[in-house]
Amino acid sequence: MIFQKFYFHPATRVERIFRILAREANTLKIKYWNILVNKKESLLDKSLLMPFAILTAISIVFIYSSSSVVADADFDNQYFYLQRQLVALSIGLFAGAIFLFIPISFYRENGLLLILISAFLLSLVFIPGIGVEKNGSLRWINIGFNIQPSEIAKIFVPIYLCGYCLRRKDQLETSWWGFIKPLILTSIISVLLLLEMDLGATIVIFAIGILILFIGGAKFNQLLILFLVFISIVILIAYFNEERWSRVVSFSNPWDDVGGTDYQLINALVASVQGGFFGLGIGESTQKYYFLPESHTDFIFSIFVEETGVIGMTLLFSCYLVILWRLFKLADSSMKKNFFFNSLLISLFALLFFIQTSLNIFVNLGLIPTKGLALPFISYGRSSVIMNFIALAITLRASWEFRNNIK
Repeated sequence: MIFQKFYFHPATRVERIFRILAREANTLKIKYWNILVNKKESLLDKSLLMPFAILTAISIVFIYSSSSVVADADFDNQYFYLQRQLVALSIGLFAGAIFLFIPISFYRENGLLLILISAFLLSLVFIPGIGVEKNGSLRWINIGFNIQPSEIAKIFVPIYLCGYCLRRKDQLETSWWGFIKPLILTSIISVLLLLEMDLGATIVIFAIGILILFIGGAKFNQLLILFLVFISIVILIAYFNEERWSRVVSFSNPWDDVGGTDYQLINALVASVQGGFFGLGIGESTQKYYFLPESHTDFIFSIFVEETGVIGMTLLFSCYLVILWRLFKLADSSMKKNFFFNSLLISLFALLFFIQTSLNIFVNLGLIPTKGLALPFISYGRSSVIMNFIALAITLRASWEFRNNIK
């Protein structure tokens, strides 16, 4: 009888557990909502979000415009790439909303975990059945859907370096060993990327790493030696790889092999020139009719200029300048308020956005050899767009915390 008095039917016990969990979840939701609403500064920085919203709208329009011909021919669905990008965009927005609620202290304390996750995901690329090869490059893993680990590494590796600069600032400023230590794990990531033939991502991570270490207190002569070593390695890798070296040679003389290695670059230049001042009109590109390969990914900038001309390019560059101005202003303000790590994170996103955008545009204009880099928030690429919105969410969180003096 005593046992029966305190015994609950299994279904009843499960119901009681769910009621408790629901009550606790509701309490937590109210707590975080009050934190966000009752602060003087909003979590959503409108002056930063507005230009990103414009870039996203441009992306939707021009991914469809640049890919519709190829998608219709290959998949009998002119919206194929647009539909996939919209799904990725939805996932990116959802993931970004989650990352908005993760305190910056998590990244400060768990940088080592993040870089180890990056190394693990990059190593999965080489496992048969998991790694996926496209266009001669082994850069994706299949976990039910394809993801590109290098896009994750572009964010997680610099976050690790930001945390190291905060924890070991004295060692970084005074000793060679303090400078070399963070480069050990970073070098492992670089080797994995180079084995995947992803030179573009390697260059982006390396460039951001140098600048983060410089901001963190590393000496100029240390960074100069690191830069020279890295450039030497890149040149050697390119020289002993016939395909990569042919890109370098074709870049030096783009009219030498019009129908071969120079084909993509020449058609990108043709697209940009055809745009003129006003452009041909949205949807009126001629180069997307199988003349310009990867017109919706790496070379979407050329299609954009072809269809919108100098006017469209001016609008695009204006968005970029507003974003960079706002980000560097936030980084400077957080540094002045002694939020050193927040400043590094915001600087990281500004540098990532600036470096990758610059490299992509330089490639499209024939100023540097092709690298296989997407134009942030514009190009088609599901892993890229998801990680872009996660990076933006981390930046918004870092900005919100220092503006509200939350440590």
